[in-house]
Amino acid sequence: MQAKTALGRIVAFVSIASALVLIVVSMIVVDKRPRTHDAYIYAYSAGITPEVSGRIVAIHVRNNQFVHQGDVLLQIDPEPFELKLRQANAQVAALQAEIDLTGRQVNAQGSGALAAAREVDRARQQLALAHNTLERMQPLLAKGFITTQQIDEARTNEHTAAAQLAAATQQAAQAKEAIGDVESLKAQLLGAQAAQALAARDLRETTLRASVDGKITGFNLALGSFAVSGHPLFTLIDDDNWYAVANFRETDLRGLHAGDAASVWVMGHEGQPLHGVVESLGAGVAPEGLAGPGLPQVDRNLNWVVVAQRFPVWVHLDQPLPAFLRIGATASVRVSHADAD
Repeated sequence: MQAKTALGRIVAFVSIASALVLIVVSMIVVDKRPRTHDAYIYAYSAGITPEVSGRIVAIHVRNNQFVHQGDVLLQIDPEPFELKLRQANAQVAALQAEIDLTGRQVNAQGSGALAAAREVDRARQQLALAHNTLERMQPLLAKGFITTQQIDEARTNEHTAAAQLAAATQQAAQAKEAIGDVESLKAQLLGAQAAQALAARDLRETTLRASVDGKITGFNLALGSFAVSGHPLFTLIDDDNWYAVANFRETDLRGLHAGDAASVWVMGHEGQPLHGVVESLGAGVAPEGLAGPGLPQVDRNLNWVVVAQRFPVWVHLDQPLPAFLRIGATASVRVSHADAD
């Protein structure tokens, strides 16, 4: 009887010890390879938004179609923008012609001003000559070598030369003021060329192209729909970068680091595990009851006990990726620490 009692105690002790060992081993494994079922698949996406408004005249895609970067998605009626470009081209051509004409006029005016300046120099020389002649003749009058009439003629010549100099000076000033310039026209040309470039850009923007390789989603347009500038028409999912966003407890974050390897299982495709690398750990979430700008909201499961907050960990999935990936698909993620055995 005592032997049976001792054996029972030994069995109970071994069971308890085994359970404790299993608990410790499980805690070590969980600590080195944390796992969460609170995860989802995600990829960046771009809202295809026209930069010009107009009627849609051609559609080249359908919903959920895969497109390559640069593929034409749809066409907005280009006719109004072609007319605006022609108008801008005409304005630029008119200003260029006016600048050429004004330039020739300015050259002619400059030549006239130069001739007027030369005439001023000649009149000034004539006045100096008449003045010197009069001064030389005046002493000879008292000696009787010349007559009074000759003095009067010399004085008249001096007055005439002075009048001619005044007239030439006035004409030179008028010729100089008459010289125009093309600087204001050149400034207008710069504005017209800017309008021309903007019109050409608007015409190019009537053709919407795929910005990345990816899938079209949310497409519900019919031919003839009106596209409004700044309002998204549909969404293009970037197929080059897929992520698993996994919400880990804050107690698990201390051992997670960017670069850790991760395994991802997508619901419904558990037999095809995906592999990736931890890209980043969430720096914050919106506190309960508060809303922060751009902070993700991660709800807690219980509100009557203290529950560890969960933070998003972004796992970048390796290529190649299967076709079943969809944004929002439920996933499970397990991360292996870089120092895990």
